[in-house]
Amino acid sequence: MNDLALVFKILENVLYKDKKSNEEINIAAHKAENLSYVSRLVYGVLENKIYLDYMIDKLSSVKLKKIHKNVLIILEMGFYNIHFLNTKDYATVDKLVDLTKTKNKRSAGFVNAILRNFIRNEDEISKIKISDDLKSLSVRYSMPLEISSYINEAYGMDYTKNFLRYVNTYQDLNIRVNKLKTIKEELKNSLEEKGYEIEESNISHNALKVKNPAGLVEDDLFTDGYFTVQNDASMKVVEVLDPKENTKVLDLCAAPGTKTSYIAEYTKNKADITANDLSEKKLALINQNINRLGLKNIKLLSFDGAVFNEHLTNAFDYVLVDAPCSGLGLMARKVEIRYNRTVDDIKNLASLQRKILDQAIRYIKPNGYLVFSTCTLGPLENKDNFNYLKAKDNLDLVNIDGKEYIEFVPFIDNTDGFFISKFRKK
Repeated sequence: MNDLALVFKILENVLYKDKKSNEEINIAAHKAENLSYVSRLVYGVLENKIYLDYMIDKLSSVKLKKIHKNVLIILEMGFYNIHFLNTKDYATVDKLVDLTKTKNKRSAGFVNAILRNFIRNEDEISKIKISDDLKSLSVRYSMPLEISSYINEAYGMDYTKNFLRYVNTYQDLNIRVNKLKTIKEELKNSLEEKGYEIEESNISHNALKVKNPAGLVEDDLFTDGYFTVQNDASMKVVEVLDPKENTKVLDLCAAPGTKTSYIAEYTKNKADITANDLSEKKLALINQNINRLGLKNIKLLSFDGAVFNEHLTNAFDYVLVDAPCSGLGLMARKVEIRYNRTVDDIKNLASLQRKILDQAIRYIKPNGYLVFSTCTLGPLENKDNFNYLKAKDNLDLVNIDGKEYIEFVPFIDNTDGFFISKFRKK
């Protein structure tokens, strides 16, 4: 399988089979002749799909919705090569036409004509001629209008413009130092000796930013458990929870377990930790980290967090609800999220969060603590549910760094969009 066919397969899986782009690239890595090109083309098409489709629509005699999905993927790959990678040679067009013949033979001439026409008329076709500012932005930065509108209504146009620009830029990889096995300075030095460019995080005291992470998770330092890949805003959630040694902690929505593992490291393997997730399959990911990182005292459960479990009544000193959410704060690293979220999804998730929070409160001991966090943006899943908790008679708000809550702004804080709040049960 050549690289263009490989890119096609990854994009098909991500766009139409609900697969994750980073996982698909990792699976295909050993098959790629030029992995850098494959990755760039996959992420480039995903980050610019709506804009690419806008340009394709200008040249196509067939309405966009009626173009076969396989043909549309090939056209998107071609337009990205021509416009963003400046690959205007007809050899690439010929290769894409050959690929079309294997996917939808009768469309080969259609693809050939459109790609060659685009090369001839790129300057004019690439211009966005939409008078409505928000619609124009949504096309330019390939964000569905429904999501752009939701963000704009919540934060205003300046925020929306900056956020849409940010989500299409390269993001540094963050790692968490496993202090059970090393200290930050030693790990930093070891990675720098191996040629990695490292910067400190200004969000988490236990995070490092890796500027050139290629090959990092194959390194012995990772496989031997000296660090874990985790965004620094995500790490801040556990630091706000601030669990103590010799206490009982519940991570109610735990998978994939990065926060669970940090709780174990944070408490020096001296807390009694219960990690729960509705999906038993996802709990296997937590087990992998337990073994790699040398963690202890973690019990795994699988039950519905929105349904009361009487066996856990008043059982925990700390409960973390890192709630199921739309993940809009992660779009800079998980680009496909933008294509499979709607405002109705957001409303449903906000309602689910309240059900989970209601049960979580019942699991906390008197004077115990609840942290409610999400990795998303907007009031429905964040501020509205924060206010829902704040209005409860049996909870007291605990300020964080002098504020009622933390809401990280990705393009200012250079991190994922996270919302974090903390309460004490009376």
